[in-house]
This record gives sequence, C-alpha cells and structure tokens, in this order.
Amino acid sequence: MKKYIRFTIVMSLCMVLLFPSFAYAGEQTAHTMTLEDALQIAYGNNPDLRKADLELEKAQILRDDTRKALDWIPTGGLIYPETQQVFNAYQQAEIGLATAKKAQASEKDRITQEVITAYTKVLKDFNTMESTRLTLEDLEHQKRIAGMSMGLGLISELDYQQLESGIKQAQEGYKAAQAAYEGSLASLRYLLGQNASWNPVLSSRAILGTYSRNELSVELSRGTSESILVWTKKALLDIEESKKTWILPNTSSDMKKVDLHMAEINYEQAKRDVKATIEGLYHGIDAIEGQIQAAESALATAQKELEIAQLKYDIGAIPRYSMTGTDSLSAAEVAAETARMDLENLKADLAQMKAQFAYLTGQEPYDPNDWGVVE
Repeated sequence: MKKYIRFTIVMSLCMVLLFPSFAYAGEQTAHTMTLEDALQIAYGNNPDLRKADLELEKAQILRDDTRKALDWIPTGGLIYPETQQVFNAYQQAEIGLATAKKAQASEKDRITQEVITAYTKVLKDFNTMESTRLTLEDLEHQKRIAGMSMGLGLISELDYQQLESGIKQAQEGYKAAQAAYEGSLASLRYLLGQNASWNPVLSSRAILGTYSRNELSVELSRGTSESILVWTKKALLDIEESKKTWILPNTSSDMKKVDLHMAEINYEQAKRDVKATIEGLYHGIDAIEGQIQAAESALATAQKELEIAQLKYDIGAIPRYSMTGTDSLSAAEVAAETARMDLENLKADLAQMKAQFAYLTGQEPYDPNDWGVVE
C-alpha cells in the first residue's frame, strides 16, 4: 500500500512538471470583453434605461387620456375654468411626451458615455499598475546586484540602503496602483450590473489620434439646441410660458410671472453650463491631440533605443540588468513599454473626451472605428 501511495505521488509530481497546465485545470480562465460587449451588457442591465422606457410609456398614456377628455368638451360657447384646466392638462401632457421621447433617446447615449469613461479608466489604471510593477521588478534586480557589489566593497552600505528605500517607495506605489485599478474595475462592474467575482480581460484599445470637429461656434450652437441638459430646461420653460393663458385656481398672475422668470433663469443657466463644458472639452481635445503626437515620437525613439540596446546586449557590451538601472537591456525594455502605455493612455483619454463631447452636442458617443481589439 505504501509503495502504491509513493508511486501515486511520484506520478502526480511528474504530471505537474511535464504538463503544467494540469495543475491549473480547476482554475477559471478570465474571459475577454470588448467595449462593444460592455455596452451591450449595460443596455440590458441598466435600470435607468428601463425606467426611461417606462416614463415614455407613462407620458404616452397620459397624453392619450387627456386628449380623450377633450372629446367631452362642447364646442363653442363660454370657456369655464374646468374646461380650461382640461386644455391645460392636454397641453402639458404634449410637452411631457416630447420631453420623455427626448429623454429616452438621450438616456442610452448617457449610459454609453458613462461606460466608455469607466472602461477607459480601467485600461489606464491597469497600465499604471503594470508600469509600477515593471519599475519595481527592475529595482529588485538592481538590489540583488547591489547586494553582491556591497559584499565586494564596491558600494557603501548607505548606497545600498538608499536603493532599499527606493524599493519600499515603489512597493507602496504599486499597492496604490493596484487599489486604483480594483476601484475602477468595481465601478465598471456596477455600471454593467455584475458581481464582485466578475473580472474580465478588457481587449479593446482606443486607436484614434485625432478628432475632427466643426468650428467651436458651431459646436456650441449644436450643444445648446441638442443637449438633453438644455432641452429639459427649455421644455419646462415652454410649460411656464403656456401657463400665461391658463386659468389656474388659487394662482395669481404675479405667481405665474415669478415661475416663468425662474424657468427662464434655469434655461439660461443650463445653456451657460453646457457651453462652458463644451468649450473646455474642445480645447482639451486639442491639447490631447498634441500630446499624442509627442508620445508617438517618444515611443519611436524608445523603440529605436531598445533595438540598439538589444544589439549591445547580444555582443556583451551591456548587461541584462545594472546596479544603477541605466545602460542595460532591462532599462531600455522598461522605457519602451512605458512609452507604449503612455501613448495608449493618451488615446484612451481622447476617446473618452470624444464620447463626452458627442453626448453634449447631441451626437452618437460610441464610434466603433475609434477602437481596435488586442489579442
């Protein structure tokens, strides 16, 4: 029996060594998720979108009911206060229906914009986490070399302690980056209605480097006419303006004037707020486009320096790792990978800003041509 047990253990170890995948057979493989996948999940699970559908249905029923009530009003003759209230209700229901239709269409765009923002935040925080991990890994190699150098008397104990202090700082930075990544992933989970165990690999990457727009004055005009934030306030203003001819019980003309003035102020304030946001985004997009051009140049330089470093390493001119973290193949690899992630993050910023800009100006926030899929 003991021989059988020993034989079983030996065979199990051999299977693990020869076929490592057997050791992970029980683990779940993380699935990939594109931005398009995330949007479809959000549309199916987001309660706000379902509520917007119900609000539209409710507004339709209310408008139909008030219109039926008009059939009971005799034509001609005097208009009594009760008759006027029926007309008032129908007029308000018509405005309410138009608002509900606009809100329903805008709600999907809002969700789209929020998912793109959350998705890009996860991508950027993951890159930050990876960048700090690479830096920490390189510092650990430096520490091992420094330890041997100190033993040979080539560096002082103070130099070694300074390197240890740098590693501790990098470790704390890595922990903070991990926490930020987990936080952004949790926000995406919430938007998509997923549980805490949901942990996909995001496979979409922003690929746009520029965003073609109209002149700022044109975009501002479109924003003040198409944005749901302004449109809603305009609908409320229309209701107050229509009340000027209504006969309302227990409501003086002075009160109607105050309500109308308040609606006008709210409408103008909404237009100013949207204009300010659109203008800020417009110039911010210009700045990001310039940063992307600079990052593309930096990446090309880093990749060329990596090629040179690889050639030097192949002939033994530089080491794989160095005690100072410079003039080594590893340093060139970290620099090139960091430059790649910096460019990727900037393109993600541009995609997110474009989605927000499009939402505010009444355009489709998601453009599939702005995104590619990595294997």
